[in-house]
Amino acid sequence: MLENYVRAGYPAIAITTPEESRALDECRRVAQVLGMNYAIWSFTRGLRLADETDESENIGGFMNTGDPVTALQAGAKLEENTIYCLLDFHFYLRSPDVIRTAKDMFAVQKSRGIVYVFISAVFELPRELEREIILTDLPLPTREDLETLALDVAEAAGIDPPDDCTAVIEAALGLTTAEAENAFALSIVISDTLDARVVAREKEQIIRKSGVLEIYSPDVNMESIGGLSTLKSWLRSRVSAYSPEAQAYGLPAPRGVLLVGVPGCGKSLAAKALAAEWQKPLLRLDTGRLFGSLVGESEANTRRALEVAEAVAPAVLWLDEVEKGLAGVQSSGRTDSGVTARVFGTFLTWMQEKKAPVFVIATANAVEQLPPEFLRKGRFDEIFFVDLPNPEERADIFRVQLQKRNRNPESFDLTALVQNTENFSGSEIEEAVVSGMFIAWNDGKREVATEDIIGGAKAITPMAVGMAGKIESLRSWAKNAARCANGVQGKDTARVSRVIRREVNR
Repeated sequence: MLENYVRAGYPAIAITTPEESRALDECRRVAQVLGMNYAIWSFTRGLRLADETDESENIGGFMNTGDPVTALQAGAKLEENTIYCLLDFHFYLRSPDVIRTAKDMFAVQKSRGIVYVFISAVFELPRELEREIILTDLPLPTREDLETLALDVAEAAGIDPPDDCTAVIEAALGLTTAEAENAFALSIVISDTLDARVVAREKEQIIRKSGVLEIYSPDVNMESIGGLSTLKSWLRSRVSAYSPEAQAYGLPAPRGVLLVGVPGCGKSLAAKALAAEWQKPLLRLDTGRLFGSLVGESEANTRRALEVAEAVAPAVLWLDEVEKGLAGVQSSGRTDSGVTARVFGTFLTWMQEKKAPVFVIATANAVEQLPPEFLRKGRFDEIFFVDLPNPEERADIFRVQLQKRNRNPESFDLTALVQNTENFSGSEIEEAVVSGMFIAWNDGKREVATEDIIGGAKAITPMAVGMAGKIESLRSWAKNAARCANGVQGKDTARVSRVIRREVNR
C-alpha cells in the first residue's frame, strides 16, 4: 500500500508498526523501485541519507539535529523525489510549532516530490493534521515471509530445515519478523532443529505480553462437556468448512457463534473444547484490557489484537463475558469522549467484513446489556441460548465429572444424583461431586459414594433460585431470538421453572 500512496503523490504517510526495521526496508524498496532518494531522521542520529547498505552522510548541517521542527524543515534541503522517514515522531505532534511547521512543509515540499513517512509503533493524529497525513499499517509477515525467514535462520545456523516446515510456520503466525527470528533461533538452540512446539511456546509468551490477547492450549474436548448436544452437533458440522474441498465447493468459513445463558452451564468450557475439537489456536480477547489511559491507545490495542488474530488464522477468537467489556457503549459520547463507541465500532466492522478464517465465539450472561447491533444477523452464524441442564444432561455431567476424577460412573446411582440436583448448573454439579469426595476423604479416607455426593449437593443453594426472574426473562427472549443449545428441554424446563418459583415463594 505504501508504494501506491507514494505513486499517488501523498505528501505525508504514517506507518503504524512495531517493526521499525521492516518498515524502513519497505521504504527503501519503494524508493529503489520508483527511482527515488531515501533519507532517515531519528532523535538520536539526526538526519542521514541512506543507501541499501545503510551508510550515512551529512546533509547541509542537519546531521546531528534532534529538534523536531528542524527535522521537518530539513525536507527542503533534500533532493527532489525523496522518501523521508522520521522515526518515533508521534511524541512531538502535540506541539503547536511542530504542527504549524508540518503543514507548511507538506504544502511546499509536495511539489518537489518529498514524501514524509512517519514510522511509529503508536500513532495518534492531532485534529489539525488529520487531513494532511494518511494512516496505514504494515501487515504482519505472511506465511511466505516466515518460511523464507525460517530457511535463512536454519542456513545461518548450519542445520538442515525439516522437509515440511508447515507446522513451524503456522506456529509462528502472528509474530513480527524479529519475534519470529528469535523464536526460530531459540528452537534451534533447544532442539537443534526448527521445532513447532518450541516456537508455539515462545509465541504464547509474546502474545501474552501484549496484555490484550492470551493464547490458550485447551486441555478439554467436546467429550468433556456434559449436555449441550445441539450446540456440539452444530459446531461439529461446521469444522469441515475449513477443508480445501469445502472451499472449492463454495462454502464460506464459519463466522462465529454467540452463547447467551445461565452462568455456570458450560459456555466458556465450550469455547475451549471447540478449539481443541477443531485443532485451531484459541485466542482469548479480554475486552476490558483494550482500554488504555493514553489518547488513541484503546483504538491501537483493538487494531493490534485483530491484526494478530487474522495473522494466526485459521483460529478461534474467544470473547468471554463480552457484555462487561461493552458496558457503556450507549453513553460513551458523554462519559469517555466516545472511546468505547469507537472501539466497539471497529470490532463490529471487523466482524462484518473480515476475510480471514477467524471464528469468533462470544459468551454472555446478560443479553439485555448487549448493544442491539451486536446481535444483528451477519455478525454471527448463530446465537445459542444455554439453559440449565435437563435430567438427561445432568446425568451426562455427572458421568463426565466422575470420570474426570478417575471414578466409574456405573458405581453410582445416577438417578438419585439427578433427582437431588434439580435446578443445578453444570458448575454446581461439579462442586457437589468435589464436596462429596471431601466428605468421604475426611471420613477415614474411604471411597466416595452416592450418599456423599448427595450430601454435598444438599449443602449447595442453586444459583437459579436467586436468579429465577432473570432465567425466565432469558428463556422468554430466547424463544424468538436464539436456538437452544441443550437437548430437548420439554417438560423438564417447565418443571424447573415451577420449582424455581416455588423456592422463591417459600
